[in-house]
Amino acid sequence: MKKQALKVFSMLSLSVMLGAVSVYAGLAVPVKANIPFDFTVANKTLPAGAYTVAPTSTQGVSLIRREDCRASELFLTNSVQARREQGQTKLVFRRYGDRYFLAQVWTAGDTGGRELGQSRTERELVKSRSNHLAKNAAGPEVVYIVAQ
Repeated sequence: MKKQALKVFSMLSLSVMLGAVSVYAGLAVPVKANIPFDFTVANKTLPAGAYTVAPTSTQGVSLIRREDCRASELFLTNSVQARREQGQTKLVFRRYGDRYFLAQVWTAGDTGGRELGQSRTERELVKSRSNHLAKNAAGPEVVYIVAQ
């Protein structure tokens, strides 16, 4: 009986440790940035301003919140790996004309970042643009915002 209880305790401990490591492997600390343009996250357009991006207790879910608390949005992310450590903490946006979509979040000194999939709004915009443009038209412009 003691042996079985020890096995169960060991397995639970291992599960908790692995869960903590997988959460830590994502966005581990809040990222602060001043975003000078309106942008879209998870189908919601947020106004320009000072924002904080922070992980939540749910794996793969982050929160972006304007510092004056007038705008916020929860969004899903996937982990993404870079070939080398990031030199700066930054937010990456995809730009189509005057529309910006949050695409990635990176922290300095880390090779792992968080990536957002294309929202329904972005997919619809891409589809409508491709119907009006030549097939060899360039994709979105990538815009970097240095963060803290």
